[in-house]
Amino acid sequence: MIKIFVADDEQIVIDSIKFIIEKNIPNAVLVGSARSGREAVEKINEIRPDIVLMDIRMPGINGIEAIKKIKERHSDIIFIIITAYEYFDYAKDAIALGVYDYLLKPLNKNKIIEVIDKAAEIITKQRKSIAEELELKEALNRILPHLESEFVYSHFYGKVDDDNIEFYENIFGMRLGYGYIMIGSVNYVDNVANSIGKQAFYDCFATELKSIVPCLVGPPMLNSIAAYVPVERERNGFEIKNESIEIAERLCSRLDERVNLNYRIGIGRPYGIENFTISYDEADRALKIDEEKISHFDDQDIVFARRDIYPFNKEKLLIDRVIMGDGTGAARLFNEIFDWMALNYRGQESKIAAMLKELFIVLKRAASYYMEADMPYDDGAYGISVNEDIQEIKTSILAWIKTTSQNIKTRKDTALNEIIRRVEDFIAHNYNRDITMDDVAREVNMSYHYFSKFFKEQTGRNFVDYLGSLRIQKAEELLADPSRSIKDVCYSVGYNDPNYFSKLFKKYTGKSPSEYRTSLEREQV
Repeated sequence: MIKIFVADDEQIVIDSIKFIIEKNIPNAVLVGSARSGREAVEKINEIRPDIVLMDIRMPGINGIEAIKKIKERHSDIIFIIITAYEYFDYAKDAIALGVYDYLLKPLNKNKIIEVIDKAAEIITKQRKSIAEELELKEALNRILPHLESEFVYSHFYGKVDDDNIEFYENIFGMRLGYGYIMIGSVNYVDNVANSIGKQAFYDCFATELKSIVPCLVGPPMLNSIAAYVPVERERNGFEIKNESIEIAERLCSRLDERVNLNYRIGIGRPYGIENFTISYDEADRALKIDEEKISHFDDQDIVFARRDIYPFNKEKLLIDRVIMGDGTGAARLFNEIFDWMALNYRGQESKIAAMLKELFIVLKRAASYYMEADMPYDDGAYGISVNEDIQEIKTSILAWIKTTSQNIKTRKDTALNEIIRRVEDFIAHNYNRDITMDDVAREVNMSYHYFSKFFKEQTGRNFVDYLGSLRIQKAEELLADPSRSIKDVCYSVGYNDPNYFSKLFKKYTGKSPSEYRTSLEREQV
């Protein structure tokens, strides 16, 4: 319902407008009236109508001054001026104030209805636009946490194309090219109360940290939760470090008030987004080599400078290579990690053997999610668990990497081939319908975005080009039948516009449908 307010020093004018509205404009209602400028300002500020019909000449504050005052607080109200002909110059001044329209006295019923209807239409469109914007914001707010978790989680494994960083910056409203990782880690206790407490900690960590500094928080993993805190690349590293510790202190102060749980905060150094995992590894390392409630890797790096930090980023890449089925790449990374162990723990074979076994356990656990039940898995087959000779352990792990990577690759290739077969089969049976990429993605249970990338990688063509090529191929077959018109062929292969079909046919074959048919007839002669 459109709310209308009338301000005029003549009661008969107010009554007339009220009568016209009640009898002729069902979607509007008169919510108030005033007979002076001051009264109009006071009532309109309280009632907040959608449309105000304002007489220019009123006692005290005139209509122009009243509009100025009202617009200071309610810029969205639509004003329609009521004026006698001799005061028309005032009306022109009002138009300059952003007044929508004017009505000349004596008032004309049809003109009143016309002007109010047009103003009401504007308000209806504005309301619809606002509602759509709110709906869009609500939808975005629902999906943002998922995008945020996906962004952070994917960067842990280096699976994000950083060419799309601008897209994420626009979505999250912050620069993301450079920053550091802050990890909140909970001391593990396996009981129900602790599980509830951990979830409360994760929720509080995310909420409170975001209220302190713009950041992106990832999903909880094991007993920790990580946040990416963007900073300006040009800033001094020492300044960033001190600020990050101050942020952690403020965060701890708030967490202590809200959760009753033992936890610690680890902080990595800032890096470009392409080295996201290095900062994460440093924050994780800071937690492991220090017992303080807040630990910054930079401080620990000074204490432990005599030994290089374990290459966690290479370990993650190694896992990634194995589960992608890249045995060669995985073997190269494993050899680099082995060389690091041999260099940093020279003469400590038992230590190296223990680290290799620990690494193997990590690899097995990660690979188990991608392996069939009958795939080789037991380390006993490779003699690792009972062996202490580091060269033999190395050889056994490399053999496991080669076998497991190949098995995973074979399984993935089989699965991919089956998906592609289903996709091609679906398109082949439905090319003549109005199908979209979304229809095909739904058929193989993939998201639209992922399927688009997947389809291009597997076929070398985008979906539109693939479908168009198939349709034109089918059209060539149908055009060989002289009894079928070009229009009939167009509709039979899934197009609704013969002109568009002809242009597309020429794009793919170099000939129009009629030229193609003529060439077929000549060949048959």
